[in-house]
Amino acid sequence: MGPEEGLKADWLQKEKKRVLSEHPDAEIHTLFVGDDKGEDLDATLSQPSLFSSFRFVILKQYENRTARDTFDTAIVQFLKSGQQDAEFVILSSERSKAKLNKEIIKDESIVSVQFFWELFDNQKRDWIRNAFQKEGFRIGSDAIEEILFSVDNNTAEMKNLVNALSLYFHQVDKSKDIITAEDIERYSLQTRGEDGSTLFQAIADGDIARAESILTSIIASDSQAAGRAYSVLSSRFRMLESFEMQRAKGISEKIAFENAEVLQTASFQLKGIKGRDQSTFRKAAAIYPLIDTRRIINYLTAMDDRVKNSSSEWINIIFSAIIADIILRKGKSTDINLNKSPLETEF
Repeated sequence: MGPEEGLKADWLQKEKKRVLSEHPDAEIHTLFVGDDKGEDLDATLSQPSLFSSFRFVILKQYENRTARDTFDTAIVQFLKSGQQDAEFVILSSERSKAKLNKEIIKDESIVSVQFFWELFDNQKRDWIRNAFQKEGFRIGSDAIEEILFSVDNNTAEMKNLVNALSLYFHQVDKSKDIITAEDIERYSLQTRGEDGSTLFQAIADGDIARAESILTSIIASDSQAAGRAYSVLSSRFRMLESFEMQRAKGISEKIAFENAEVLQTASFQLKGIKGRDQSTFRKAAAIYPLIDTRRIINYLTAMDDRVKNSSSEWINIIFSAIIADIILRKGKSTDINLNKSPLETEF
């Protein structure tokens, strides 16, 4: 459980290697909530293999289950069966055991729960620095800040970007050994598609049509892109809040840009609005004054779990409503019940 997908993936890989070292003929089964309603999981857990001595079963995206699914029923039946020829791992982004079926976790002798939390500020920076070192690069502090400002707040996203950057710089300059903030900017300009930054730009312009178009492109890119974009959007509004607070105190625009920082985040702080982004923040400040910005931040915080735990068929509706609430209503949400699945609507 927990939000740190990178460390979670590392743990799973080590566990899989351990199982295969003890059971070289083990079958590996990976299932996803959303691909079926629990029937495939039930069949996989209840039927011993005819061709191997052991099964390693992985269920991903458990946070997307619904009351109509039979996943929990299949899991409870498996635990009650006392089978000794299988190990079962459930992966969930949820942050509390309170949401788990108590029948699943009541026997601590056969079930354990492990949380993977986001790294602290200094740990993230060390992680990025070490990851680039393994690729043969040194990286400056400003470049590390650029990376933290561009990705979702977990090592899975940082790893993807480190790998992409390393491949890019190995190809364009084989003699390069130091990566700077300017290098990150150059890479972004040459490779960037639509993301949380371009979405914020459209929202800063008050352009709902372009924001919707960008959102469609983001969601189409991959299953995790919407969550990353939402994290970036939230960070941008927190940076905007800091900028506007300083301007309200009479601080010059130049100094306010230099001293603006991401506020109210437990994991890390980012400081300074770069020159290429200043015009965007200037426009955003004109459209969303401080009182509106704070309302929008509260709204984004309240909607965070709904966005990041929504199924693929529901995310576009939820995110579109959020964009409309920001641009048209300045964070004043509609009365639409976004907790309810569209499949549960009563006619």
